[in-house]
Amino acid sequence: MPRFSLSRLRRPLLISLGILAMVLLLAWLMGAFHGRLAPGKPTPETRQAPEGPRFTTKLTDSLRTETAIGTIRAVRETIVASRILGRVKTLAITRAGQPVQENELLVELEATDLQALLDQSRAALNAATSRRDQAKSDLERSESLAQQGIAASSKVDSDRTAFATAVAEVERAQKTVTGAETALGFAKITAPITGIVVDKQINQGDIVQPGQPICTIYDPTRLQLVAIVREELAGRLQIGQTVDVTLDSLGKQCQGTVAEIVPMAQAQSRSFEVKVTGPCQPGIVTGMFGRLHVPIDTVALLRVPKTAVQSIGQLDFVGVVTAEGTMQRRFVRTGRSDGDSVEILSGLVAGEVVLQNATAR
Repeated sequence: MPRFSLSRLRRPLLISLGILAMVLLLAWLMGAFHGRLAPGKPTPETRQAPEGPRFTTKLTDSLRTETAIGTIRAVRETIVASRILGRVKTLAITRAGQPVQENELLVELEATDLQALLDQSRAALNAATSRRDQAKSDLERSESLAQQGIAASSKVDSDRTAFATAVAEVERAQKTVTGAETALGFAKITAPITGIVVDKQINQGDIVQPGQPICTIYDPTRLQLVAIVREELAGRLQIGQTVDVTLDSLGKQCQGTVAEIVPMAQAQSRSFEVKVTGPCQPGIVTGMFGRLHVPIDTVALLRVPKTAVQSIGQLDFVGVVTAEGTMQRRFVRTGRSDGDSVEILSGLVAGEVVLQNATAR
C-alpha cells in the first residue's frame, strides 16, 4: 500500500488559506465591512456671513470674441549694411538693445585707399581746370586776332574745340571727385532712424563685405501685433476697426486698430495675416506674445468682481450669502477676466448675493 504523507495535505491547505486571506483583504479595502452613507446631495458647509460689502449677481450684455495669437513686431524696422569692402576701424555699437539717434555714427571703416583715390581725383580736377582756363585764354586771344585780320579762322576753330574739350574734362573730373567723395562717405555708416539696436553682427577689426548686415534697428514708438487669423474670423475684421489686444507677459489688455489685412490666405492653415497697431505702452518690445480678440456677437454673461473669487490651487470659490444671512462656500468655474471683473461660467445664477471681498471669509 502507498504510504500516507501529511506534507502532501499541508501544502494545498496553506495555498487555500493564502487565497482566502487575499480575498478578505480585498473585500476590506473595497469597504465591504464598513457602513455606507445614504444617497443624496451633500449638505453644504454654512456659517454666519461676515460683515462687508456684497454684490448681487446679474446678467450683463457682453461682446463675445474669439482669440487669434500673434507676435509684437515693429512697424518700422531697418537692416543697416555696408556698401563697401573694408575693415572695421571704429565700432560704436556695443550691445543689443542700445538706443541710437538718427544720423549717429555706428561704424567707421578703414578707408586709406578711398582717401588716396579722392586726393588723386581732386588733383586731376585741378589739372583739368588749369587746362580749361588756358584753353579759354587761347580762344579769346585767337578771336581778338581774327577780328583784326591777323589770325586765320582755322586757328579760331581749333582753339574753340580745345576749349570745349577742356570744359568736358573738367566736368568729368568733377564727377570723379563726387564719386570718390561718395565712396569715402560710405566708410562712415550712420543710423538711418532713431530707434533701438536689435542685434550686433560684427565686431571690432572684422572685414565687412558690400551688403553685409551690420545690425538691425527698430522704432520702439511704433509697434504692431501681427496675428494669424483663420479665414472665417478674418472676414469679420475691417481696416480701421478697433479691437482688443491682450499681452500675457505684462498682464495688460489694450485696444488697437486694424491697419492691414494681408489679402492672401496661407494655403496650409487657411488663415490671413492681420496687423494691429496702437499706442505703445511702457514695457512692450518686439517678439512678445499677444492675443487678438476678434468680436463675434453679443451674449448675456454673469460677472462678479475679481475680489469676490478666492483661489485654492486650481479651484475657485465664492462666498454666497443666503436669505437667512448664512454664507455658503461654493465652487465656481471662471472664464475671461475683464478689468476688475471676471466671468462666471457655472456655479452661480443671477440674483444671488456674494461677498465682494474674499479675504473677509
